Amino acid sequence: MTCTISVIIPVYNIAPYLQECLYSVKNQSYRDIEVIMINDGSTDGSEHILRRFQKSDARFHLFNQENRGLGYTRNRGILLSRGRYVFFLDGDDVLPRDAIQTLLSAVESCDADYAVGKVLRFNDERKYVPPRHAEFNLYTKKQVTTIEQSPELLQDSIACNKLWKKEFLIQNNLTFTEGKYYEDLFFTMRAAVLAKKIAITDKPVYYWRVRTEEHHRSITQEQMKLENTMHRLSALRQNRQWLLENHVPAKIIEQNDLKSLIDVLRLHVVKFALVDKNDRDEWQEQVIAFLREIPDEIAKRLSPKEKVLYELVLNRDFHYLEEVSKVYMNIETDPIVKQEGQRFFIHIRDRIYDVTADFKPTVRVKTVQKRGRCLIVAGELTVPKASQKIEGDIYVVNRANHEAISLGALECEVKQNNDIYPYEHQTFRWILPFEEMAKLKKSDIYDVYYRINGDEKLHRPSRVRLSSRSQNYKITIGFTVVQFYRTNYGNLSIKFVGGNGLKRAIKKWIRSLNPRRRQKTKQDIAKVARKEGGCMFSFCFSAINE
Repeated sequence: MTCTISVIIPVYNIAPYLQECLYSVKNQSYRDIEVIMINDGSTDGSEHILRRFQKSDARFHLFNQENRGLGYTRNRGILLSRGRYVFFLDGDDVLPRDAIQTLLSAVESCDADYAVGKVLRFNDERKYVPPRHAEFNLYTKKQVTTIEQSPELLQDSIACNKLWKKEFLIQNNLTFTEGKYYEDLFFTMRAAVLAKKIAITDKPVYYWRVRTEEHHRSITQEQMKLENTMHRLSALRQNRQWLLENHVPAKIIEQNDLKSLIDVLRLHVVKFALVDKNDRDEWQEQVIAFLREIPDEIAKRLSPKEKVLYELVLNRDFHYLEEVSKVYMNIETDPIVKQEGQRFFIHIRDRIYDVTADFKPTVRVKTVQKRGRCLIVAGELTVPKASQKIEGDIYVVNRANHEAISLGALECEVKQNNDIYPYEHQTFRWILPFEEMAKLKKSDIYDVYYRINGDEKLHRPSRVRLSSRSQNYKITIGFTVVQFYRTNYGNLSIKFVGGNGLKRAIKKWIRSLNPRRRQKTKQDIAKVARKEGGCMFSFCFSAINE
């Protein structure tokens, strides 16, 4: 019996996340799927969860095997699949409810070889677009394209946000590398180059979990083992050699070279401080050799941060690279970054590197309260590497017209955490008078931002977050209810609810009066509104003048 789509899920010791993953597949709006669950020798109870889903839903099929790794397991899934299309899902990730339907509609609308859509990373606190996807503006609009038309697509090398035509995979002998890390790099690069049509949707189709242990030092050290880095370099060399042998256009090779540099610098070089000292000599020689294989011109397209890392490696300044690595990994034991006013610097020999743009503040709102004629918003502010007081402002951006409106500064107090950067962690109060709220249109929605004062090119704005443990707050001001709410991405936004019915009633009543009485009534209402001020003034003014 055939089906339209085969969802292939390799599983290895992910019991804490597995049920959420499988439910997200079970509840897809598109129903004509088979789910191939391959237990890759799990020892943590994952098999019990898989058996339960197989028993409750005939579309779910369980296959057990000894531990063989992700590449082998995905390849086996392709062989087992009966669908016309194949979708790969990691067992600790989650699908939006319409993910499969969205991708299927995209791929069938133009008979593409595969369809791809937006990825969101997520944890308990928020969702966000992966930084590299944002930097290269990936998946921001619907389109049908090729890799020659859109070479920036090479910057996305994961297999899981794509719906693949199975016939395309078989005809081109597209399989995953087995027995090594980074098994999908060769697969996704070749697929992108060989595809005659790639369908893109701007809708989120994949939620990629940020696991709690992902940022633990022990896990990162495991990732920085020599073998891990060697596997990355080997996969990237394989990609480059294949492109050269197949005489693909130069701009595709250049984009691949840029991706390779970013991969090595951002995922390995920046973590140099965690490389085992016994492996460092070999690690250094291998990384230097790889970087020299990429044309110098490509390095000019790197970000300032990555150019620093690139220069330190090629100049063999590994002592200073270790210091810089400690800064970016947040494992320094003494202050390395120096704050001068609103900016941050690292001093290396006779050079000074401005790292201000590399660190963004984080603002988490925990409570919103009404007090007198003000709203008191309280929470926590983190300014990485801050050793002295920093000044910044809150502003909102109107979603309708993108107008930015300043709503004042934060009153901050240092938390006593014995940080090596004493102003890194602070608590804050944001006092918001009703008069300030009157600047906002009651029909619009506003997203809340924080920015450190100074050069806007260096101080990137941060979306203010509403703590995951906080509720949405509804505050009544006059005839209007102001709602501070948590968006789907975990950020703070403001909108107004209620009041429209009363406003319409006031307008209707005023229109029913004779002209002299109407004018006198408007004057009386305006007088009261001016006395009350704030949102009351805004509400009444709009009622009598719109």
